[in-house]
Amino acid sequence: MPKVILGLGVACLLTLAGIGLWLDRPAPNRGMLTGVPAVEKTDASAGAIYSVGFPDLEGREQSLGQWQNKLLIINFWATWCAPCKEEMPIFAKLQQTYGSRGLQIVGIAVDSSVNVAKFSQKSPMGYPLLVDEARAIEFSKRLGNRLGLLPFTLVLKPGGEIIFTRLGIVTEREMVDLIVKNLVK
Repeated sequence: MPKVILGLGVACLLTLAGIGLWLDRPAPNRGMLTGVPAVEKTDASAGAIYSVGFPDLEGREQSLGQWQNKLLIINFWATWCAPCKEEMPIFAKLQQTYGSRGLQIVGIAVDSSVNVAKFSQKSPMGYPLLVDEARAIEFSKRLGNRLGLLPFTLVLKPGGEIIFTRLGIVTEREMVDLIVKNLVK
């Protein structure tokens, strides 16, 4: 009986994940009546991004604008999100390798500061972890995460141009390629 219940639970989760991916797919011919594809409505201007701040683990507000002159990777995550925790060592390694060359990674947790502090003590990341359970997911939606799922990652060139977004896990190889190509030389 427990195996049946577990199987049904897994089936439900897979179904929900499939529905989420289906809902997030690009709509065919969206905006094609005018001959110009429609652009998703997001408030992703550099000013809108850099004016936002979130508290760090000590409760001090950290503005994203302090990193506007760096190649900035923003990763939305949570301690309860297994795929998020799977990719975090990749970000830690990238920060250690490329941080001195102009890369800054920032993790914005959709979680409680207590959970993030406990996680950080067990697994120090080497990059800032900011926390705001209520506002973080809404901010990620403004940046293109239409479904509000995790993990969600975006990369900004110095000055604020978004050059990469991903809903789901990133790979180390694609991040290294993107970093090397876009680091200020």
